[in-house]
Parts: sequence; structure tokens; C-alpha cells
Amino acid sequence: CKDRIEILNRDQVPQSHQNEFDAIEVTIRAALTRNAHERCRRFESSKMSLELAEAIKHVDERAEDLSQTRPEYNHATNAVCFVGRRSRTRGLYLDRRCFLVSYDPSQDEVESAILTRILQAVIPVCAGINLEYYFSRVDVAGFGCGSKLPHNVTSLVGVMDGAASDLRTGLSAQMTDIHDPIRLLVVVETTPLAFLGIMERNPAIRQLAENGWVQLVTLDPESAEIHVLSNQRFVRHQVERKSLPQVASSLQWYRGWRGNLGLSQISPAVSPNPAIL
Repeated sequence: CKDRIEILNRDQVPQSHQNEFDAIEVTIRAALTRNAHERCRRFESSKMSLELAEAIKHVDERAEDLSQTRPEYNHATNAVCFVGRRSRTRGLYLDRRCFLVSYDPSQDEVESAILTRILQAVIPVCAGINLEYYFSRVDVAGFGCGSKLPHNVTSLVGVMDGAASDLRTGLSAQMTDIHDPIRLLVVVETTPLAFLGIMERNPAIRQLAENGWVQLVTLDPESAEIHVLSNQRFVRHQVERKSLPQVASSLQWYRGWRGNLGLSQISPAVSPNPAIL
């Protein structure tokens, strides 16, 4: 719930590395502050004009407020999982809706052994998270667990409504009320042929992909060519738009908005908007 980090054994940092350690700490603190600020735009309890320094204080207070039913939103709004080189997405504003999994296809083997091991964990886990939110959002009372306000912890096994109900499963309304129920889009930096081979050797991945529990897309490692899995085969995707709005910072793009935002390209060359600084 908090954007805080505690550094232990600081005294064990060698003097020869103290300057580097101090620089890293400054970077971490700045990242935590910006992360808190970006998260705060989703909280109705925070004002839209919240400053960076105020954001840390706000998430701290939410985390310690026993009356707060939404101390944080966990994986709410998750929509995409990208498996590939960070350089392919660097500079994109993804609205905190994308799982980023590092993978370098140039370091892999012919049969994609490294990618296979990554996907064996990534696709079931991320699909599971996405589907848990999906079903809990489309039917909060049935597949979710309703409102958390009347919940009581029962035998450290689960929760129930008040003093008499079945154990409630799924996610609460307070965790899913800002989530759009869509199937996870999995984008993998590989070729259609390589991914078909992975599916052939891994029934669990094939079941999730072919049965439509996730949407599967490949991004060619050597180009921007995209293929979409449809009816058990990959089809070339025709890009509708080749340019994105460019902004100087993510803050310039999301300031003043609480809902989901589209993609933008973060470019330091763009002049910042003084109205939001």
C-alpha cells in the first residue's frame, strides 16, 4: 500500500561504492514518489492537483486508515502482458495496465527454450490474475465476493458475510470497481512459427491461447510486424495508426484524468506544459 523502501545494513556499503549507492538511493526515492503520484490519480480521496511530495503522504495515510476499503487497487485495470526487450516499450506510457516481462530473443536457442520457461510461468499466472478480475467484475456477487464491508475472516481460511454465509470467493467490489472486464492481451517478441512450436509442446499454454482465455499476439524481433492468433493460426495485423501523441512526461499525459488513458510516447524533446508543473 505504501511507496516506501527501507534500506538495511547501510553501514556495510564499502566507502569505494558510497557515491554510487547514494545516487541509486536518490533514483529509487524519486521513482517511489512518482509511482505514488501516478497511483493517486485513481483514488477519489486524492485531489487532482496533488503535488509529488503530497502523494507519498496520501498513500501512507490510506494504508494506515482502518476505515479505508480501498488502500490500494492491486492489479485492477490490468489489460496487457508484454514479453520482450524493454527497449521495444521504453518511452511508452502504458497507464499501469501492462505486465512487463524481460526477454531477449537474440539470446535464446533455436527451439526457444528460454522463452518457453518464461511463458510457462507468465501466461498461466497473468491470465489467472486477469480472469480473476474479469469474472469478479462481471458478476461481483456470484464470481466475486460482494462488498468487503460485512466480511469476517473465518478460521483463517476465507471470509464470510457477517456471521452466517458460505465462504465467499473471488474479489470484492472495492477491488474491481475501476476494472474493465477484458481478456488479457499477451504480446510476445517472437515469430508465429516459434510460438506455435511452444504451444505444441505445452498443452496448458495452448489451451489458454486457442480457447480465447487470453488474446495472443507476436511482435517480430527484427521489425514492427505483428501477428494475431485467430482460429489456431496467426494472421498478419494491419496497423491502424503509426503515430502516437507525444508528451514531455507521463505526468503531462495523465494529470487531470482518473479513468483509463490511451498510449502516448514520452519524449524529452517535447516542450513541457507549464500548466501541470
